[in-house]
Amino acid sequence: MATTHLKESAAAPASRVASAPRRPRGGRRPWAYLAPAVLLLGGVLGYPVLDGLWTSFNHSILTQPGADRFTGLSNYAAVLTDPVLLTAAWHTVLWGVANLVLQLVLGFALAMLMHQKLAGRAFFRSVVIIPWIVPSVVVALVWRFLLDPTSGPLNQLLLNLGLIDQSPQWLADESTAMPVLILLSTWKWTPLVAVILLAGLQTIPKELHEAAMLDGAGAPQRLRYVIIPGIRTSIALAGLLTVGYSVNNFNGIWMFTRGGPAGATETLTTLAYQYAFTQFDFGRAAAVAMILFAFLFLLSTVYFYLVEGRKR
Repeated sequence: MATTHLKESAAAPASRVASAPRRPRGGRRPWAYLAPAVLLLGGVLGYPVLDGLWTSFNHSILTQPGADRFTGLSNYAAVLTDPVLLTAAWHTVLWGVANLVLQLVLGFALAMLMHQKLAGRAFFRSVVIIPWIVPSVVVALVWRFLLDPTSGPLNQLLLNLGLIDQSPQWLADESTAMPVLILLSTWKWTPLVAVILLAGLQTIPKELHEAAMLDGAGAPQRLRYVIIPGIRTSIALAGLLTVGYSVNNFNGIWMFTRGGPAGATETLTTLAYQYAFTQFDFGRAAAVAMILFAFLFLLSTVYFYLVEGRKR
């Protein structure tokens, strides 16, 4: 009797557990938790995009209050046939590609250097990121002083060394303005690329390096078959971010040259600013902004398809 009672009492909890309803893994509860954040981000990010899109379809000039009207694709037709836009688009491509190549190459070299076990590595890493954390306004003020053609220390140094005969107008010469801005942008943003690639390098297992060395692989072989494949995702992410913030880098151009001299550094961002706050034509400015937004959105889509999609 006692044995039977124990078996029945032990079976009772098991039957209750077995008969207990299982909670669904999915359901609406996760979406309920995410809804406030999604709505907030949708309002903060989505509303400006939709408002800019609507403005691009309207005749909207600040000096003509009350004359706003829907004009369809006329703003797009006007800016696409404007020779200034073609020049600005070419400068934007040149600006983005040059920043991408220089920052990836120099950022990878810095990341490899910071990844080595050297004395004072922590101090070196702290010094490397200084250009990145300095505000853009401070960077512009410092470099405009250094590059000043009359009192700038850089020209004085070059004159004293006998490398130049007269002080060049670095930011006022059409042939040097864009290369100088590219170098300044590279100086400021390369540390960010280096940090991203350094994080990727630290995820590569040491066993892969050791196995490659045991197989007789030298430094070039380990770079090609171990390091580059191991940080492929980090390289793609750094490249996407580099192109994104380079193309959108309004401060890096406007605070130095304002798109000059003679339009030599005019990009799509500065052109949109010129349309909006020089000609007060917000419709055309929004059209340029939407063209730029479409390009960046397409670039992001290609990244997630080629890089993130292959992980699944």
